This record gives sequence, structure tokens and C-alpha cells, in this order.
Amino acid sequence: MLSAKKKETNMENFRNQLPKENDRKNFQKKFADNLFLYTYESQFGVSETMSKLEQNIKSKEIPIFAIFDHGMNAEKAGLKLHPNQVIVFGSPQVGTILMQENPAISIELPLRISVWEDDKGKVWITFPNLRSIGERYNIQNSPVIEKMHKLLLDLAIKSAINNR
Repeated sequence: MLSAKKKETNMENFRNQLPKENDRKNFQKKFADNLFLYTYESQFGVSETMSKLEQNIKSKEIPIFAIFDHGMNAEKAGLKLHPNQVIVFGSPQVGTILMQENPAISIELPLRISVWEDDKGKVWITFPNLRSIGERYNIQNSPVIEKMHKLLLDLAIKSAINNR
């Protein structure tokens, strides 16, 4: 059962904790598994990061279900928002295994990665901590969760860092 309490995160403090290294081990080490989201600075703009992300997902033959451009949608509504896009993707063969263990996890699927620009013009890539999600749904030590967790981390790093 999900807890009604959520840990609030001050985004400025959270950003200050972000790793400066391009090293995956340091990246993983910097964030504790108790956080709900991982956020990593991209070396590219939102459009280029999203393009790389889309290419990396397609190269793994994972279906992309949708791309939401929140910045464009805000503009159409007469509102201002820094560039902000979300890509929704996943494999029914993988997600179904988790839903068979606990159908409530379906609210977390398919997978999503957000790419957004802050007030200072820096671009960030954010994705959920799948281990934390697994724990919330009593799916611990699952090879499927581990595989998905690694996939999100690898996609983010390859899409946000030059020459990867």
C-alpha cells in the first residue's frame, strides 16, 4: 500500500547535490536509493537531449508511446514555460511481468524520462528511481526492476553526455 506521506525535495538543494562527474559509478554513488527521482545535467539543449534519448531508445527496439512537449503546450495555452519534454516508452513484455506481481504498479508504467530547462538555462534529465518504486509496491530484489533501473540510468547518461 502506498504511503500518503511523501518526502518533499527542495529543487535548489537537490540540484546542488548533482554530480559533476561523467562517471556512472560516481553518479550512482551520489544518489541514495531512498530518493524518488534521479536528475542529471545534460551537456545539450532540450531538443538535442530528447533526440539522443529517442535514438537510444529506438536502438534498443523499445516502443515509444508518446512524447509530450509541455513547453509547446504551455505556449498554446498562453502561458510561459521553459522547454520541457517527456518521453513515454516501454516494453509490454517487461511491464506485464511487474503488473502480474502487483497490478497497482500499472500507474507507474510505461516508463518516462523528462528533459527540462531551468531558470538559468541549464538542461536536466530526470527519471524515476525504479528500485524505490519496486519497494513501494512490495516488488523487492526483482531482476526486472534492476534491469529497468539500469536501462533508465544508461539511457540518461548516453543521452546527456557527449561521446557516449
